[in-house]
Amino acid sequence: MIIFAHRGYSFKYPENTMLAFEKSLEKDAKAIELDIHKTKDDKIVVIHDEDIERTLEGKGLIKDYTLEELRKFKCKTIKFRDNDLCKIPTLEEVINLIKDKDIFLNIEAKTDVIDYKLEQDTLDIINKYGMKDKVLISSFNHESIKRFKELKNDIKYANLYGDKGTNSKDLTKKIKELELYSINIDVELATKELVQHAHDNNIKVFVYTVNSLELAEKLIEYGVDGIFTDCIELMKSI
Repeated sequence: MIIFAHRGYSFKYPENTMLAFEKSLEKDAKAIELDIHKTKDDKIVVIHDEDIERTLEGKGLIKDYTLEELRKFKCKTIKFRDNDLCKIPTLEEVINLIKDKDIFLNIEAKTDVIDYKLEQDTLDIINKYGMKDKVLISSFNHESIKRFKELKNDIKYANLYGDKGTNSKDLTKKIKELELYSINIDVELATKELVQHAHDNNIKVFVYTVNSLELAEKLIEYGVDGIFTDCIELMKSI
């Protein structure tokens, strides 16, 4: 089972920062998950929200700032506010960190609220570093995944499913129609039947966000292929 460091080692360090990614590697993470948006000057940056207010000392949308402007905002967590490793990173910086390591990278395209049309820019970065075999691209915006596939079909792709009207029965029926590497699902959707049906159709099942050993052990019994966790150190103990 693959254990993804969800936004890096985000249980102890500011999420989606170079510090969180570096610390997950120190804990021997074999897979990392991160989120991407697109700046005003068309740079692909790593952050979860469309707005910077929750994680950085500022306000406003990613799309309304240049990369240089975003770099000026410090981390909102007081303990790390003066740590340069906790400023907003680019996708290229993260890939440079892991490119020579045996790391599987799940890139979530955050295009479900603001559709940045970032597919080609993202693929250009993946191609530049020869990462196509080490990357999984996922999104709640399934149209975005279709656009990715039209541009480059030899990369692994996943649809994300969560608390947006999807239930396990409907998703189980839909699986046969999907031509994907995996489905990345909220833990509330995970059932043994869904996992088995996905496997019968050659689709892997990755589950988010799992931070208890008891829950992880249940998902192992279901046969899931991977979990996303904020606490990579705890989950690796299983």
